[in-house]
Amino acid sequence: MSVLRTELQVALNDLHVAVMESADHYRYAAEFVADELTGKLFETLAEARDLLADEAEEAIRDSGDLPSVPDADRETGEQLLQRLEAVFSADEAADVIAQRLEGENEFEQLIKAPEMEVIDKDYPTLRRACLQSIDVAREKLKTAPAA
Repeated sequence: MSVLRTELQVALNDLHVAVMESADHYRYAAEFVADELTGKLFETLAEARDLLADEAEEAIRDSGDLPSVPDADRETGEQLLQRLEAVFSADEAADVIAQRLEGENEFEQLIKAPEMEVIDKDYPTLRRACLQSIDVAREKLKTAPAA
């Protein structure tokens, strides 16, 4: 492993961290949302993101690097804000769904960023799988019973 990361390694690590953060946010939301069906949906989406994180981690290791992990302090702060917003909302589940839809938008922006295109040469299906995951998540979130 080199001290300096290549553009590919940086992009793969950024992708890996974003996928893991997404899974963590879904898992956290599943723990506190009162609506059981919405909680199960969040758990399902977290599991799907875990599979993508595994793919990204494998690509990182294949590139000769070690995967990074999300910033735990930043994640904790984001999750606390998420929970506070939901607590003060008239419809907790709908508010959390709206938050996760916004998270999907942010995830998509990262994946579509020009600096992520370097991934496509060596791992042509990875970004495509992430974009498909976003489409699936959005569809499920928009049709969730609490939406």
